Amino acid sequence: YDDSYMPRAVTSIPFTDIARTEVLKGPQGTLFGRNATAGVINIVPNKPSDEFEGFAKARLGSENLVRVEGMVNAPVTDTLFLRGNLFTHQRDGFTESVTNGGDYRDEEFIAARGVALWLPTPDTEIQLAVDYEDRDEMPRAAIGVSKYAYQGSDDPFRGKDQHDVVGANGEYNSNRNNEEETREMYGVSLKLNHNIDDQWSVFGIASYREWETTNLQEEDGTPAPRRYLDTNNIEESDIFYTEMRFNFVDDRWNVIFGGNYSQEDVFQRTDIGLLADSYMQFLSGQLLPEFGFPSDPDLHAWDLFADSDDDFWLLVSNLAGGIAALPPSFAGTYFTETMDNTGDFVNWGVFGDASYQLTDTVRLSAGLRYSYDDKEYSWQTFDQNLDWPFAPARVAYDPSQTGAPEDEWFDKFTQKDDWNKTTGRLVADWQFTDYAMLYGSVATGYKSGGFDGQSFQSFAAGSFDPEEMTSYEIGVKGDFFADALRVEAAVFHHELDGRQRSVSKKDGPDDPTASPGVINSDEETDGIELIVTWNITDTLRVAGLTTYRETESISEQYFNAAGDLVGGERDDSDTNTAYTLKFDWTPSVPVGFLLVHMNYEFVEDPGPDDNTAIFATGPWYFEDKKRLNARVAWSNDDDTWEVALWGDNLLDEEYASNPGGFAADDLGVFHTNIEDTLTWGVDLRYSF
Repeated sequence: YDDSYMPRAVTSIPFTDIARTEVLKGPQGTLFGRNATAGVINIVPNKPSDEFEGFAKARLGSENLVRVEGMVNAPVTDTLFLRGNLFTHQRDGFTESVTNGGDYRDEEFIAARGVALWLPTPDTEIQLAVDYEDRDEMPRAAIGVSKYAYQGSDDPFRGKDQHDVVGANGEYNSNRNNEEETREMYGVSLKLNHNIDDQWSVFGIASYREWETTNLQEEDGTPAPRRYLDTNNIEESDIFYTEMRFNFVDDRWNVIFGGNYSQEDVFQRTDIGLLADSYMQFLSGQLLPEFGFPSDPDLHAWDLFADSDDDFWLLVSNLAGGIAALPPSFAGTYFTETMDNTGDFVNWGVFGDASYQLTDTVRLSAGLRYSYDDKEYSWQTFDQNLDWPFAPARVAYDPSQTGAPEDEWFDKFTQKDDWNKTTGRLVADWQFTDYAMLYGSVATGYKSGGFDGQSFQSFAAGSFDPEEMTSYEIGVKGDFFADALRVEAAVFHHELDGRQRSVSKKDGPDDPTASPGVINSDEETDGIELIVTWNITDTLRVAGLTTYRETESISEQYFNAAGDLVGGERDDSDTNTAYTLKFDWTPSVPVGFLLVHMNYEFVEDPGPDDNTAIFATGPWYFEDKKRLNARVAWSNDDDTWEVALWGDNLLDEEYASNPGGFAADDLGVFHTNIEDTLTWGVDLRYSF
């Protein structure tokens, strides 16, 4: 964004006042560096200009949507220009909380950006930009669909749900929910563009971004204390990024070379919250079968031994190997397991890229980049302070997995690793008409390895592998038949070694909870991509996009969310039918301009594979996606006013993610996240 690398944790910021968004497919490691194995999304905001201008926009819609944005661009002098915009957004969620708080997944944030552009000489631009975001809303909607969910309903689109997340005071109330997601973030950047002469130019940037987040959310999807589980992810992180590059251009050569450096400091605390009630439900599932009781997720030790005194529970604690078997007097007691992770990540690289115009129609391009990554990462958990002689068994963060002596379990454990890679590209293109070209390319990309933070097994096992991509592509791009038809077609072969995929996994078959983690897989993909745009008339245009892929893959073995050992075998798959159709019509109207836009997207769902854990079925899961969106906009002759009506998911289809959750297997509680059904509204814009 704005020539700076954006970590994944902050890519959801509300980008506004955008000049263009570039989607660059395939490995882009030469110029864009790390984490560009599959491509890059390059977002370019508008720069300040020498004209006084601005706009005010509003979007009003269903679910009480209110989105307002304003922008003003003002020249201060002949060489100093300012541009600022403010953006606010509010929207209700699709599922109502039957107790307190907002709708599940309601949205509320404010964002602002200010830019100053100074031209000290005709050949020099210096830009200072500052942005800010403040977000306070509900986290992702964990709609319960197990038998313990609200009213025992398994319908994720029932419109109501009940959660019982404990807040900062630590007091449990099944009729009160304290879920919340917050983020406060700011960024600042300083850029220099200078033309040294007619052929040479230099660009430089230094940027800094800092953010603090909290994410207290439901993990069981029920109001049942014996199924209780929450998580709170607290993060305080920052990144410094700098880059300098030189550019040489003449009649035949276009050469870029330079280097970049970044340092990212990460602190993340993850609290897993339990009630004594749910902790004892976990423990009942593990211990009662050892004493001859049947394995039953509804069987609870407190029901079997309700009248037993503390001496009995102390005896059970001893028999269980010195772990806490809490008595019923602890009912409603809230406590947490905590994992602190810190990261110190350094990346630097040097690169060069050159294009040479071999003839008037043939161009050759080549580039190389050397990248180096150094990562230091830590894990630390803490003792749990319960008024009981024995500590609770761990449901997630078990420090014994480190292999360290017991008296060191609450120390900080640190790992360090580094990776380096040289990547590059080679491209040849032939401009066989004034408006069409053929091209062939070979490109490589790289993404460094790293560490999983949610398990001490990751400390014992070390870092996961880097991701490396080699891509071969042949294609054609151009306008044909007097510019009536635009075609972009490509045939490609990708070899992806060590693909890093985030999955929900367990440390072993008896691990009581699942957590997100990274696994590596090797993949080979052959495919074609086709984009066709047809200008039927001066006022009517249609377009279509489709992709077909055949993939062979093999992933490392892991225990999925159900505790089953999966992976390790070759999997052959074909891309199911997927396409997008677009329609744009600008009919003549007596006053102003009218634009009618529609797009339809179809994606065939392949269904679950052998590695997928299934906890619930229904007509909302693994369904083919059919989405129809439309917008009708009118603007006046001067394009200073615009009024538009819009609708998304006009077919009102219902889609939800495959139900799961950290305790889906052991506690029998699973939840899903729903996609938006039909939404509609009006857009208003005034420009000056």
